[in-house]
Amino acid sequence: LEFDVQMSCQGCADAVRAALDAAPDVKLLELRPQEQSVLVETTAAAERVRELLENSGCRAVLKGMGGSSE
Repeated sequence: LEFDVQMSCQGCADAVRAALDAAPDVKLLELRPQEQSVLVETTAAAERVRELLENSGCRAVLKGMGGSSE
């Protein structure tokens, strides 16, 4: 899943990382504060991941999703 996340500073990026690290079913693949982009791999619903991101204090929208080839 790829999300656009409003991160205005390194503190925001750290909060996003901490929020996702707390969820065992979510694996953070890429965190790009400059592009305001977060890429995760998860078995959780997209809405649950969005809620985790927003619990960090940053607004988030689902940008896209793709399947796994495994």
